[in-house]
Amino acid sequence: MLRVDPLEFFASLGVDLIVVALLAFVLFYRRHRDREMAISIAAINITLWALTGALASYTLSLGVGFALFAVISVIRLRSTTASWVSMAYLLVGLGSGMIIGLTGFSLAEKIEYSAFLVLVMFIVDAPWFLRGRQDDAKTSVTLEGGDIDPDSLKARVEGLLNVEVITLKVKNVTLAPVTAKVDVTYRKRNG
Repeated sequence: MLRVDPLEFFASLGVDLIVVALLAFVLFYRRHRDREMAISIAAINITLWALTGALASYTLSLGVGFALFAVISVIRLRSTTASWVSMAYLLVGLGSGMIIGLTGFSLAEKIEYSAFLVLVMFIVDAPWFLRGRQDDAKTSVTLEGGDIDPDSLKARVEGLLNVEVITLKVKNVTLAPVTAKVDVTYRKRNG
C-alpha cells in the first residue's frame, strides 16, 4: 500500500471541489435547472474521487477503472431516463473525479485534464453552440392511446397545445393504461 502525501491529498480535493462546483452548479444547474442531476453529478464525482484515491494506493489494473464505469451504467439502467446532455455532465463529473483522485499525476496535470473537460462542456452546451431557433421550446406530453404514427401524433399535439411541432419523438408506450409519452420541440404559432 502506498502512503498519500497529505498536502497532495488536500490540494487534489480542492481541485476536485472547484471542478465539480463549476461543472454541476455553475454550468449544468444554471443552464438546465435540474437540481437532482446537479446533486448527482457532484455526489458521484466526489465519491469517485475518494474511491479512486483509495484504490490508487494499491496496485490495481486498468480493469478497475472499467469496472467503476460498469457500476455507473447499472445505476443508469435502474434509474429514470436522463437526457443525453445530463448524462454528458455526469460523465465529465465521473471522469474528473477519477482523474483528480488518481495518485501519480502532478497537481498541474490534474488541473489541466479537468479544466479541459469542463471547458469542453462549457462550449458544447453553450446556448450559442448548435442552437436552434430562439423561439423553439421543448416539452414532454403523455397522450392517451397507443397510436405512434408520426403524422397522427403531430396533428394531435399541435391541436392540443396550439403550437407548430418541429420535431416529435416517442419516448415510451405503456399498455395499462395505453399511453404514449412524446418529447416535442415546438414553436408558438403567430396569432
